[in-house]
Amino acid sequence: FMHNMLIRPTEEQLEDFGKPDYVIYNAGTFPANRFTTGMTSKTSVDLSIEDGEIVILGTEYAGEMKKGIFTVMNYLMPKLGILSMHCSATADRQTGRSSVLFGLSGTGKTTLSADPKRFLIGDDEHCWTDNGIFNIEGGCYAKAIYLSRENEPEIFQALRYGAVLENVVYDEARHHVDFDDTSFTQNTRGAYPIEYMPSAKIPCVADHPNDVIFLTCDAFGVL
Repeated sequence: FMHNMLIRPTEEQLEDFGKPDYVIYNAGTFPANRFTTGMTSKTSVDLSIEDGEIVILGTEYAGEMKKGIFTVMNYLMPKLGILSMHCSATADRQTGRSSVLFGLSGTGKTTLSADPKRFLIGDDEHCWTDNGIFNIEGGCYAKAIYLSRENEPEIFQALRYGAVLENVVYDEARHHVDFDDTSFTQNTRGAYPIEYMPSAKIPCVADHPNDVIFLTCDAFGVL
């Protein structure tokens, strides 16, 4: 999962890698101790900036790992005068004019950023520097609920060999994924390298955004 989601190093970079700055320990369903001081849940996600460690207990949601790294970036980047952002980003193929789309999970950032008429910079996590924007990640984490080739062809074709599917219903006999089956959860997901998207701009950088868009799911009509 994280191999798909993070920027993948070259062989030369791995040769000089040395000691990692941060390590993620994900214990899956192994629960946290609810009877220790301050604990009320079997699920915990803990980050120690000082020790460079993220410990995840009691959850099988793989997204906790990528969000953990995003939390680290939210701490480190402002120290360098860089704004970290929960948004997707695209750029015009002709002019290079870029846009960022802010929104909570499930509001459409990944779907809208997959527009084949524009370059895909990234679908979820970016930084804004004095020189422009760049993607923190090296992959996309798309919602897979009711996914179809007709409605979202770019994302559908990206969920191929090498992608990681999460919480989907899989028929082993027919080797078929039923994206319409939400019996596990409605939060079905697919993680794939950004290179799987034909519209991806590599490296994932762009000039300063010309447009800032906020996506909402405003069921009460407040906005």
